[in-house]
Amino acid sequence: MEAEHLSVVSKLPADDMLSALGFLSSICFLFADSARRMKVERSSPVQGSLAEQVVLPCHFSIIPPPTGSTSTSTTAAWTKLVGDEEIVVIVTQNGFLKIGPEFKGRVSVPSHPEDEGDASLSIARLRASDAGVYRCEVMHGIEDTQESVSLNVNGVVFHYRANTSRYTLDFQHAKQACTDVDATIATAEQLHSAYEDGFDQCDAGWLADQTVRYPITMPREGCHGDMIMRPGVRSYGLRNSSETYDVYCYAGKLQGEVFFADAEMTLDEAREECERRDAVLASPGHLHAAWRAGLDRCDFGWLSDGSARYPISVPRMQCGRGQLGVRTMYRFLNQTGFLLPSEKLGAFCFKGMSS
Repeated sequence: MEAEHLSVVSKLPADDMLSALGFLSSICFLFADSARRMKVERSSPVQGSLAEQVVLPCHFSIIPPPTGSTSTSTTAAWTKLVGDEEIVVIVTQNGFLKIGPEFKGRVSVPSHPEDEGDASLSIARLRASDAGVYRCEVMHGIEDTQESVSLNVNGVVFHYRANTSRYTLDFQHAKQACTDVDATIATAEQLHSAYEDGFDQCDAGWLADQTVRYPITMPREGCHGDMIMRPGVRSYGLRNSSETYDVYCYAGKLQGEVFFADAEMTLDEAREECERRDAVLASPGHLHAAWRAGLDRCDFGWLSDGSARYPISVPRMQCGRGQLGVRTMYRFLNQTGFLLPSEKLGAFCFKGMSS
């Protein structure tokens, strides 16, 4: 262990550390383990999807391996690197467990990592905000080793409304509407993960389990549902498939590129312009997936369903009043109806990955 190296755990705020006694207990065994060395395997970036489970690998070895019974404890600590800070994900030692508030109920590591040389981190119910760089640090006696692994989280949930008016889709048409815009109908788990990241939409929409729900992070009049003035995902429960609502769709990882054609065009001209560029007019599913990947453009553009939208990844007041997301231009003040196809706008084009 290099002289200048400081343990990640030693740099954590005092109220985020494990019990001091737990760490000091290992000092009793410093001399016995001084000849041992540790190493950890490097890991490739990990890909995950919204609301699913992922494992960040952390496989280590102690050289030479301990023989017989040993009283030396092994500590496994996972942190997430956010700017210049390290946020506690989970720390475990001798059955003692500390989990960061953002990860409570969602993360775990093997109970005895030293037995298999495995301190891998499992994260359940993935959120988009879980993406980033994580650090695994394993300590055994006076030896410690660490390695970083990056996590990418794909997938985005978005509200979708038919061109005609609000609440016009029965269950079958709701599923088809998502398919038509290169998405699938979202699951309840996906909607909840999006809500945990701040998704707020006061419109009831179908989900894959034939329930109708909507996410509210900022309680307000007209958006109570079954939760009076409390944040949460409102639910109408299981509904008759003939009832009509909007729908929540899910778009996975973008399999290609979305780009903006900067010209004043009608809807038909926009289609032709994208085709001229060896692409097609992007769908709302494409645009939302591109927004999740970082696309930012403060100009309305035509999409394949005849809607006009733009994606904002960098907040600024002149573009959606400082809010992040994909903004939609409706024809009417009650946020219904798409623009007339004769309107002149730019276009968002999509070019798929070559086979």
